[in-house]
Amino acid sequence: MAEGSIARTLRVLEAVCAKGPQSLKALGDQLDLAPPTLLRILRLMAEEGYVTQLPDRTWRGTMLVWSLGCAVNASVGVSALAREHTDILTTELDETSVYAVHEQGTITYAAHSEPTKPVRAHVRLGRRYGLLSTVTGHAVLAWLNDEQVDKALAEQRASGELSEAGDVAAQLVSIRAHGYASGTGMQWRDLWAAAAPVFDASGQVVGALGVSVPAGRSEALQDRAVEAVVREADAMTRRLGGTRTRSAALEA
Repeated sequence: MAEGSIARTLRVLEAVCAKGPQSLKALGDQLDLAPPTLLRILRLMAEEGYVTQLPDRTWRGTMLVWSLGCAVNASVGVSALAREHTDILTTELDETSVYAVHEQGTITYAAHSEPTKPVRAHVRLGRRYGLLSTVTGHAVLAWLNDEQVDKALAEQRASGELSEAGDVAAQLVSIRAHGYASGTGMQWRDLWAAAAPVFDASGQVVGALGVSVPAGRSEALQDRAVEAVVREADAMTRRLGGTRTRSAALEA
């Protein structure tokens, strides 16, 4: 019973923080929890300072949750390193660049750099996405094992965002062959993106560096963006003690 209560509480906290202020009914429908149970959990978390109820009776996370996330991010230590590479990409390409961390079958945007131009891609730090939803996710998924790929496909089917499995498999083969992913992801249809994987010293893919460009001006930039993203992903991999193995197709 205690483990079940803890699991429910964590699910509620995640739901409250993921999508902004939400009503009790919206949260209950999303989590399949009865209103009395959900309200009890929310009030307990509010007493501890993790959530708050707004005047319109919706619930949201507090800055305490944000501070914990920042502490975790700082303890990992990768975001500051990644920011150096996103800064290089944005300075060179004058477009938004990102670093997405891979963990537990999702990616989370942990670092980004944005140009000063008014029309640009904007990425919300700390937001999680499925591996099939974004180009950075594809760049990670291509280097995971079959079980992890199958799990991502199953989750995509459950969400209703299903591509044919054969098409996805072919895309992942192409990404591995070329060393990068590019195109338009499901999450942002009006953006073209390129992303390349980052590996740690054990050879595991830990994330991806990418650049996002409004589709209307992407054509002239695509070759430069791919070259720059692969170069910086390789550089970040080397700094993490990994091995540069993915640029051969570009150099051939």
